[in-house]
Amino acid sequence: MNPIAKRRNFLIPKRHIYQQSHNWYVLDEDFTWNVTLLRSRIFSLLDNPHCLSIPVVFCDSCEANKIVSELGEEECEWLLYASGVYWREVGIIFIFRFDEYLSLVETLFHEFRHIIQEHTPSLRSHFESDKFLPYEERVTEKDAFSFASEHLQLYIQKYSDASLIL
Repeated sequence: MNPIAKRRNFLIPKRHIYQQSHNWYVLDEDFTWNVTLLRSRIFSLLDNPHCLSIPVVFCDSCEANKIVSELGEEECEWLLYASGVYWREVGIIFIFRFDEYLSLVETLFHEFRHIIQEHTPSLRSHFESDKFLPYEERVTEKDAFSFASEHLQLYIQKYSDASLIL
C-alpha cells in the first residue's frame, strides 16, 4: 500500500461519519440517502475491480480540501463549482452535490469512469495530454460523460420498479 493510501485509510475514519458502507463515507449531515443501498446499486452495474478499492467521500468542498491538505496535496479553489471529483493524486472520489438522487448517481458513474480510464491504456495518456484543453474538450471528460449517461439509463431501467429515492 502506498504512503498516501495508508494515511488516507487512517485520516478519513477520524472524522465525524454520519454513514459508512465499506470505504464510502458520509461526512455531511445533509446527505439523506441510504449509502449502503446506493453503493450496492452502483456496483451492480459497475463491474470493475479497480473501482472497489477507491474511497468515496460525501462532503462539502471545504472538507475535501482539508483532507487533501492533510494528505500533503495542494488545495483547489475550483472545487466549489464541481459536483464531484476523482482526486487522482490521493485516490479518493469526493462528491459535493447530492440533493438530487439521479444527478448523484450520474456523478458517481462519471467519477468511477475516470478510475477505469487510468487502467485503460488508450485513455490513460489523455489525462496528461488533455489537461490544458478546456474541460468540455478533454477526451477523458467526453468519455466519462458518455459512460455516465449510458450507465444512468441502465440504472433507471434496472431500478424502475423500485423507488429511485432511497
